[in-house]
Amino acid sequence: MKQYTLIGADNVAFTTTMPGTLGGHRADRIYGTLGCPGAARAIGRGGYVANRVFFADEPTAIAAGYRPCATCLPDAYRTWKEHRAMPLTHTTVASPIGELVLLADGDALCEIRFDIADIPPDSPRVDDGVLGEAARQLREYHDGVRTTFDLPLRPRFGGAFERRVWAHVAAIPHGTTTTYGEIAAALDAPGSARAVGAANGRNPLPLVVPCHRVIGARGALTGYAGGLDSKRRLLEHEGALLAMTG
Repeated sequence: MKQYTLIGADNVAFTTTMPGTLGGHRADRIYGTLGCPGAARAIGRGGYVANRVFFADEPTAIAAGYRPCATCLPDAYRTWKEHRAMPLTHTTVASPIGELVLLADGDALCEIRFDIADIPPDSPRVDDGVLGEAARQLREYHDGVRTTFDLPLRPRFGGAFERRVWAHVAAIPHGTTTTYGEIAAALDAPGSARAVGAANGRNPLPLVVPCHRVIGARGALTGYAGGLDSKRRLLEHEGALLAMTG
């Protein structure tokens, strides 16, 4: 039976017996129909096929960080463009490391900021919808009654490698830690521990995507956008610091 290689929402390739319905290009991060005239012209010029990938459907392509082709998918492109122009909304919530700013892009959480003063201009406060649910779950985390989050997430930036790192970090269990090197090995990218660290540092959704659970090879609490003291407090809150040092 013929096998096809597709790209998943986490940017990882997988094999399936079902062919892809959409083609994408790694360099320009655009996906389109398999018969897209723009892609056909690019293939004719050469150099396009080496960077071409395939997706099962549009939600998967978008989740992987690709945008619709304006030529062959004009309606999807228009919807994507309107969504990207959607203004942010915000709320605030207490956490074990202080008050946080939560930002939403429509119906998904897109960013968490540590500085309570760092609220985007023209960002109205909204305390219901996805922001209300995110605040509720973070309060439960603060109170020690929640160990996992179940929220729609849509980071507003991030390349393919960064999103692969964030997807792996999101799966690190509560109360445990891992290292940059271990993540690199799990992503079949040995030797890229430094790149993993950089991607981890750019995580736009701290706590929910628990980048504080990633530590140095020798147990050092290296690097955290919220500061090393905050990283230590979060690990103590989860009981991981004792497991790490004991």
